[in-house]
Amino acid sequence: MEEILKQTQERWFVFLEKLEARMEEMCTAAIPELKKVFEEDQDPFKRAHGRMLSGLLGQLRQMREKADEVREEKIIGTMYSVGDIAYDFREACYDRHNEFEEKLQRYTELLEETAERRDLEAFYQEQLAAFEAIRDKFTCKQCGGKITISKMFFIATYMTCSYCQTQNTFLPSTGAQLVLHQARSLAEQRTAHLQKAYEDGYPNDPLLYKQYLRAMFDEWNKIVPDMAAENEKFYLRLLKDNNIEHP
Repeated sequence: MEEILKQTQERWFVFLEKLEARMEEMCTAAIPELKKVFEEDQDPFKRAHGRMLSGLLGQLRQMREKADEVREEKIIGTMYSVGDIAYDFREACYDRHNEFEEKLQRYTELLEETAERRDLEAFYQEQLAAFEAIRDKFTCKQCGGKITISKMFFIATYMTCSYCQTQNTFLPSTGAQLVLHQARSLAEQRTAHLQKAYEDGYPNDPLLYKQYLRAMFDEWNKIVPDMAAENEKFYLRLLKDNNIEHP
């Protein structure tokens, strides 16, 4: 029986080593290319980079699923069949699987960082400055009267001329539209310290999670005020899903 455990453990270690070698080879080759695609992609939404990143993350997920499948069948199955004598075997195999998970997580983060290290705050401030520069330069298409845009809009919006009551369509810039899509990510960056405080807690404190969520949604609402009502519904749903009382 000990010989069976030894052989099973050795095969498990070799299997994970092969998966890790594939993972390292794939990611080492892909990361420079991902960065290049991101930098050269003229699409402000970086969809080419997104598709490439999605494909790579999908391959990592497949590796994780394969490791989980083999662990379930070969490791856990063997443990149940031999009973108490499998303690050392279980510890060694689980520790080795944890190493694999740590490497997979590290490569996942490295792939994601090819985009996530963008300075969203600087981009947002640039868009605010650009809006301030043009907000007083619009005129009515009917009478030529001056129209001042009251606030930064992120989608096409009707503006009524105060002189002739004609409705004019204000079309936000591509950058402003992109702010709408990046708003949550920017809010998360601004409140990352609160998220870390929650995640580092043991056990995870639901009050810290609530504090993080409230701060993150407040920042999100500051960035895109027109989304506040919809965001608040989302916030309350997250509290309910996590069994956290409100208020």
